[in-house]
Amino acid sequence: MMISKPTGMRYVFQPMFNREGKLIAVECLSRLDPLKHSGFAQVEQFFRAASPHLRQDILLEQIALVRRHQTWFHRNDVMVTLNIDEQTLMALDNEFVAECVNELGCLHFEINEFSGTLIKHSPVTRAISEKYSFWLDDFGAGYAGFSALAVQPFRFIKTDKGLLWSLFEKKNGQELMSSLLRFFSANQHLVIVEGVETPAHRQWLEEMPWFALQGLLWRECSIETLMARTPTPPPLKRVAEQ
Repeated sequence: MMISKPTGMRYVFQPMFNREGKLIAVECLSRLDPLKHSGFAQVEQFFRAASPHLRQDILLEQIALVRRHQTWFHRNDVMVTLNIDEQTLMALDNEFVAECVNELGCLHFEINEFSGTLIKHSPVTRAISEKYSFWLDDFGAGYAGFSALAVQPFRFIKTDKGLLWSLFEKKNGQELMSSLLRFFSANQHLVIVEGVETPAHRQWLEEMPWFALQGLLWRECSIETLMARTPTPPPLKRVAEQ
């Protein structure tokens, strides 16, 4: 990866589990090193001040990290997602990056539903969207909503955590959430419900047709901890020829 210099960021992975409790994907997120980025209280504040070039270098660092550990992700059949925005999307408009990502096979990119770039019908964004796998992130945050689905063929959809929290508190919220997930399921979308923070959230969603759950109910961890906690399945034994 062509990175000008180390960004000083550290990276953690938030797990996503399917209905059987299997780890099926992780979201790679940036975290600040307090010794190197002491001027920022939160990572969101850092990214608001970061230059487009630095943001692109962080994305490339994340791709390189996944690339170094690709064997583990393939052996455990775990997908990895990275977040992109208006500034970092153009970093993907590179043949070398596209080749690396395609070789990995396990890497996907989350685009927020209020992104104006990816959902536009421009030749550049159409060309980029044909090279990569994009997930629609934060569905239900009150921005593009269903209009984003009309522009890009998102197979994976992540619902906004605020949607879960809001409906969880409403009298008819469970019925509304179930109807939304049934609609997505009927239209061949795989939904990851974000914001699962308590066993009560998990139980509330039990009978609904979601693909996976994500939230603070499960801790984020480093790549080393992730690999240590999830054992690699033993290789299949070859059956002796008769």
